[in-house]
Amino acid sequence: MKKILLILAAAALIAVPVIFNSCEEDNPVSCTNLLNDITSASLDYISDPSANCNDYKDALKEYLDSDCDNLDDIYQSSYDNLTCN
Repeated sequence: MKKILLILAAAALIAVPVIFNSCEEDNPVSCTNLLNDITSASLDYISDPSANCNDYKDALKEYLDSDCDNLDDIYQSSYDNLTCN
C-alpha cells in the first residue's frame, strides 16, 4: 500500500510541471486548476487514505473528463488502481 501511495504522489508531483508547460492548446487556467486539485487531493490522500480516497478519485475523474489530455494515461492508471470504500 505504501508503494502505491508513493507512486501516486510521485506521479502527481512530476505531472504538475509537465502540465503547466503543455496546456497551451487547452484552457491553461482550467488545466492548471485541475492539476492543483489533483495535487492537493493526493497529498490529503497520502496523509489519510481512508478519509480522502473518494476526494482524490473525484479529482482524478474531473481531470480525465476534461479537455486536458496530456497525462491521461498516468492519471487513468492511478484512477483505475484506487479502491475506495
